[in-house]
Amino acid sequence: MFKYCTKKNFAFTLAEVLITLGIIGIVAALTIPNLVYNYRKTSATAKLKKTYATLQNAIQLSMASNLGYSYVNFSDGDTDSMINWYNYYLKPNLKVQKDCIDTPGCWHTSGVTKQLNGQTALWDEGTKGIGGNIIVFVTIDGVMVNLDGAAANDIETHFGVKIDGTSGLVVHADVNGDRPPNVIGQDIFVFVFDNKVFVPAGTNKTYDEVAADCSANGTGYFCFSYVLRNNWKLNDDMLF
Repeated sequence: MFKYCTKKNFAFTLAEVLITLGIIGIVAALTIPNLVYNYRKTSATAKLKKTYATLQNAIQLSMASNLGYSYVNFSDGDTDSMINWYNYYLKPNLKVQKDCIDTPGCWHTSGVTKQLNGQTALWDEGTKGIGGNIIVFVTIDGVMVNLDGAAANDIETHFGVKIDGTSGLVVHADVNGDRPPNVIGQDIFVFVFDNKVFVPAGTNKTYDEVAADCSANGTGYFCFSYVLRNNWKLNDDMLF
């Protein structure tokens, strides 16, 4: 007698499907945080590099052009000298989509800028910006740049940079635009303009001082200096 073979249809059982989905979920839970971490780290570093280079190039172009360059003594509270410097030396070599002078409209709509340790930023003026005589502009890339004139002793005490003149310029650059977290040392980085160059806050501090400030217990003002000294590497406290 001949035996006839019947074709069997194979399929996954519900239990097998659930087990497979569970394994996929576990793998995703383990890998996605690392992917997000690496993306944020790469994105923040790239934006910081570009912003810093853009500001430096703007000044260098001014010095190399027919405009020439002479030192501008930024006096704390002297808005007019800042406006003249910004319009003459910085703005012509930048792609600016909007700027504001001592008025809201170019800084965070949330209204509060924080330090890494959770404290409110020094001289925070809410939606207007940071400082006393403030110019804030937004680049074509959406980076918010806050300019504030400050006395030399304040710059050395709070921002760790010894300048040549009696006054200088403090720059807070939010590379993340108006999006959260709006925290110094995470998406906001601080430079100081002294005569003809921008330097990171914390330039005249030791490595240990910079590292301590760029931590969960620090202010975050020296984080840009930390990044430069570590070959453009961010630490965990700087990521959001």
